[in-house]
Amino acid sequence: KNQRVLVASQKFLIPAMAISKALCPCTPCCKWKNMEVTAWALDSSARGAMVISGIFLGVALLRTAKVAAGCTLCLDDTLDPLPPVGVNATCTEDPPCDGKVYGFKPSSLLAVMGTIVGLLAAITMPIIGAVIDHTNLRWKIGAITAFLLVAINVVQTSISQATWSLVAFLQIAAPYIYLVHCVVQYAYLPELTNDKNVLSDITAQCNMWQFMTQVFYIMIVVAATGATGADAIGSARISQILLVIWSGVFFYIPWAEMFQERPALHSVPEGESLLTLGFRRLKKTVAEMRSDFNSVFRMLIAVSFAEAGANAFTTIAVTYCDEVMGMTSTETSLLILVCLVTAVPASLLFARLTRYIGAHKSYMLSLVWWGVVTLVAPFFMSGPEHKANTYLFGLLWGMGFGWIYPTQRALYCLIIPGGQESELMGIYIFAGQILVWLPPAIFTL
Repeated sequence: KNQRVLVASQKFLIPAMAISKALCPCTPCCKWKNMEVTAWALDSSARGAMVISGIFLGVALLRTAKVAAGCTLCLDDTLDPLPPVGVNATCTEDPPCDGKVYGFKPSSLLAVMGTIVGLLAAITMPIIGAVIDHTNLRWKIGAITAFLLVAINVVQTSISQATWSLVAFLQIAAPYIYLVHCVVQYAYLPELTNDKNVLSDITAQCNMWQFMTQVFYIMIVVAATGATGADAIGSARISQILLVIWSGVFFYIPWAEMFQERPALHSVPEGESLLTLGFRRLKKTVAEMRSDFNSVFRMLIAVSFAEAGANAFTTIAVTYCDEVMGMTSTETSLLILVCLVTAVPASLLFARLTRYIGAHKSYMLSLVWWGVVTLVAPFFMSGPEHKANTYLFGLLWGMGFGWIYPTQRALYCLIIPGGQESELMGIYIFAGQILVWLPPAIFTL
């Protein structure tokens, strides 16, 4: 934990320094002496691109699922080639459809997928955390999950009406692998520095780097879609091709050149196995936190609800914009773009506020902001006639995104006890996923 400048062999250090220097003009975290901070920022960039690609892919999956269910699509957003169902050349939004595919309405597809991923994560995250803490496989798991994410997205570039079922299945596997990758990445976070103010700056700037990636990603995809006249599926293909290139580069550099291996933090007790150890340690750690570190326990409860709402935003927003607001994939992308453009300066602005009033008060205020904005939004976004309002709320949500994430991470890293960082970061990820399935499930019902 006290390591500030990585000790590495010349074989890996020199190429990494050269790569880092080349990227410095566009990497906010390059000023840090610890090269793993830059690695953390680059990995965040790749992950940010994956989140945005899910929006374009989600819209395409909704459209293909509707065709598979026998629904009628408007001519201005039909698939190419034209589906063998009725096409209305004059409508501005898709007619109501009661058809089902695999037992679900097409509008419930993304919510059901999100529910499955959330439940899988809640069940297995303690095991993943135990493996990372009790073996020397942290780096290997991070590198392997990064490779798998890129490989899966290569396959998803083939999305079409004929392959949508396969792509939908992979879109369940990919988010789960993404969460495993996050557990590994977050295990490195508390080890980047011992200074609480520096840690707050690191999380804010890396968060800004992630949002900047997402802004440029959306701009490139929207521009390419407009230039080619692509429909929802064509837009998803463009997005996936860009994602493969982007994530391939920004996953390779940190995991091949910058992140270092770690030894096992704990040994596996005699008579225990990794399959049960994670749950036993989870139970023991939660009990200890309730008695000795009650502030950590209370925050994990807050994180479980906050992350459930924030993580469900993208999944539900895509469906809501398509079904309720009648927005096209380009309009939905522009809404997310507004959120992200706002989030970039908001990350820096609220980082200053956090340093002034403290991470605890700042985090509480961010939760109030997010909750009030989301609670009020449906009253002003109830149909296609209110499309303009969505962009106003995009600004407000963007401020929330830029505020809540870096503040939450910094606060947690500041209050957890020393010597248990990797284990407690695993619990942090677990807390963030344990209720993620609930909002999509409620939305589906």
